[in-house]
Amino acid sequence: MKQVTRRQVLKAGAAGIAGLAVSPAAKMFGAVPLIKGDLIFRPHLHPLMDSIDSVYLADENGDPFASPVRTTNAGIIVPDNIDRPFSLNSKFFIEGFGNVWLEARNGGEMYSADDFSDGRTLNLNYEFARTLIAKNVSVMQRYGRESNTQFSTETIHLQELGQELVRMAARSDDETMAELSDQSLLYALWASEKIELDQARWTLNRQARSDTFHFGCETRQYVWAKSVDMVDRFVELFNYATVTHYIYDTWYPVFEPREGEHRFGIKDEIVDWLTEHDITIEGRPLLWFHPWVMPDWLREKNYDQLKEYVQRHVREVVGHYGDKIEHWEVVNEYHDWANEFRHTPDQITEITRLACETTHEVNPDIVRIINNCCSFGEYVAGGRDSAGEVDRPLRTPIRFVEELLEAEVPFEVTGVQMYFPERTLADIVRLLERFAALGKPVYITEIGATSGPTREDIFTGKMSIPEAPYDWHRPWDEDLQADWLEQLYTILYSKPYIENLSWYDFADFRTFIPNGGLIRMDGERKPSFYRLEDLLEDWERLPTKRERDVTGGPLER
Repeated sequence: MKQVTRRQVLKAGAAGIAGLAVSPAAKMFGAVPLIKGDLIFRPHLHPLMDSIDSVYLADENGDPFASPVRTTNAGIIVPDNIDRPFSLNSKFFIEGFGNVWLEARNGGEMYSADDFSDGRTLNLNYEFARTLIAKNVSVMQRYGRESNTQFSTETIHLQELGQELVRMAARSDDETMAELSDQSLLYALWASEKIELDQARWTLNRQARSDTFHFGCETRQYVWAKSVDMVDRFVELFNYATVTHYIYDTWYPVFEPREGEHRFGIKDEIVDWLTEHDITIEGRPLLWFHPWVMPDWLREKNYDQLKEYVQRHVREVVGHYGDKIEHWEVVNEYHDWANEFRHTPDQITEITRLACETTHEVNPDIVRIINNCCSFGEYVAGGRDSAGEVDRPLRTPIRFVEELLEAEVPFEVTGVQMYFPERTLADIVRLLERFAALGKPVYITEIGATSGPTREDIFTGKMSIPEAPYDWHRPWDEDLQADWLEQLYTILYSKPYIENLSWYDFADFRTFIPNGGLIRMDGERKPSFYRLEDLLEDWERLPTKRERDVTGGPLER
């Protein structure tokens, strides 16, 4: 099976969303024929941006929806037949911060039919800026009311600079408006993340967490390593681990080469190793209907045959481990994304219910997890799932979970994947707040970010020297990977509804995210490993005592 990079996955998730290609000479957008009533968002692009790669409309909850939004050299065109309030979302490069998704939300009020007039044109940079400023104000006020949070002088100053610049932009001509708005966005983007960090540190300083909390990682690289370095490094950090059970997998001997013939072999070894170290184990996934892992004998089943298989498979796999595995990811990415069978929403609900109920029948103590990818749901706007175009409306992950709850499907935990999503830390928090509002604990089941190319990667052509526009703060390197991990973990650990944080790639060997491991190929720890170790020690969550030198201080790194 061909190995696919995470960047390809992210592109697939956004495939079909309108794209605006712009040559360097065409960045000053010109007039094109428009339909009477169109609303035009005119972007002023940074010189390093060759195009707006994707754009979509979202509803008042932030969920993308399919729409006839289109892009031309005049800008982003929204026709006047949109039947609901909407925001416009696009990736946009702001030098000094990164190339992340931004939202134009009419300053927080949403756009509607009232905003359409003959060829009305809005400055997209300004719309982004005034929306972000308004969101920051709202979040700061809410945290102040709820927690009496004291924000740092730096955070307040950044936000005030952003506010003043957007006020100046409102009084300026179009080009100056864009320039001032970009400056406002730079300060407001940094402020948005510092607001979340201030809130997290304020919360943790006032009340340290003492509940059960899982810090985990995936174990598949045990197959490669079985070495002292890998094994020792893993147990230094984690009290939780996942063991993968894809039916077809290029990592292990094929788990189920023929229907009902399970080869537990290496998985039993991993489970025994984790059990020896008193590490809580999650098996994953019982069901994943993605083209990457679907053998022909499974793909060819009709719906009734599949239901029979689901019951038998769940009984055999869950029953094999007894009480050794306490958590099971029951379905993975079944929210219209990994849906090779092209099941209807009702069929998806029925299969999910059957799998969850069967898991409980085999072992009533199992914690059942519904795992979700592409968590912001951009694929919905593009009308595509993991196998290609879909001829019915799709659902975002959060809507999928809502519908499972409405149908009273029994499960304990909502799982959310969070590979670097090309979003700010603040956007991540807003999304997770929505998941938490559904009433289930949230596990961040798969986390990852690259540490950028090594010298060897560049010399061998495996990876290239990063080119602007960069994703987040600056081009990825080992220290930036550690920064993102530290800030994300700090923010999410402070949220009582989050009960698990699990990094995905442990070592830089056949990683899902290129160079996404916490240790290098040779087993040496990266800055991200040390940064996580420091956090866990500060929070008194290290599973083993850190080695000390003779003076009592930590060993030199």
